[in-house]
Amino acid sequence: MTIQKRKIVSLDQPTARDIKHPTWSVSDVHGQYSYSNPHADLYLYLSQWSDMESYLNVGYSKPGQYHLHTNAHLRLINRLADGLLDLHAAGPYAAENHLLDVASGRGGAAIHARRRYGLQVTGVDITPYNAHRADDNARRQEVWPEVRFNIGDSTRLPLADASFPLVWSIESPAHFPDKRGFLKEVARVLKPGAAFTFADLLVVDRAATASEENRQIYREFLRVWDVPYLETFDSYKQTLAEVGLKLCRTEIVTRYNLDILNRDCVLFLWLSKPKWLYNGYKRYLKWRAGANLDNVYQHVLGSHRALRLGMIDYGLFWAVRV
Repeated sequence: MTIQKRKIVSLDQPTARDIKHPTWSVSDVHGQYSYSNPHADLYLYLSQWSDMESYLNVGYSKPGQYHLHTNAHLRLINRLADGLLDLHAAGPYAAENHLLDVASGRGGAAIHARRRYGLQVTGVDITPYNAHRADDNARRQEVWPEVRFNIGDSTRLPLADASFPLVWSIESPAHFPDKRGFLKEVARVLKPGAAFTFADLLVVDRAATASEENRQIYREFLRVWDVPYLETFDSYKQTLAEVGLKLCRTEIVTRYNLDILNRDCVLFLWLSKPKWLYNGYKRYLKWRAGANLDNVYQHVLGSHRALRLGMIDYGLFWAVRV
């Protein structure tokens, strides 16, 4: 008789969702998006190619499409919006056009929703700089008051129950300290049968927890992006069901954005090796965009180390309120 040894699994082994940025606070998010945090230098660096004063998502590009451009941001927004409006057209409020944009950033997505899809949009963001900048953008592009913005917390939305036929949140939930609370608020403000979509970074549990070295690399990724923690694809699916949101469609689109981001990280790090080139570009970047290249380097390095190990995915979700 052969006796098989059973593998003993430690109950103390943390899941990726248990790994947190230990010193995170909402002031980190304010700092990143108000240019008072060293991590904001990445946006100043990227502003050389894209409109970072309007769009903050990582974008979406298929082979042959140039990624480091405003069009990549718009492609991601359109992909979410097209799926959302398909659900909306089949639902009970097809004649209504009021969209809630949770954590609306600097307003680019909301303004695009008005211009391309004819939606009326209310944006809510916790960072005053973002809300004020978004409102300025809406006025400058002559879509105000059909598109307007307020300061508010995603887990305590200053809005009535069952008041919106459409809700989205684009890549902002990563920064929320209570993602379940955010989804409960979405379910609360959505009308029964109304449609919701969001995009977010996801942690890949097996990669992020494979070793202590991996866990440290993952913690550094959370730090440079000012993120308290990330959900997994499966944990989001479970939470959506628990709060009363029926999941209708999902996509993992990592190869269309984060893989491209990682290739850009590799190129950046390779070009940073010659000291003469690095120091020359450091002076130029300070003059051109007001950014400190040392801060950008640390941000890129922390991102690359996690992305090359496959720790981070990018997910799109579409759902309706039950």
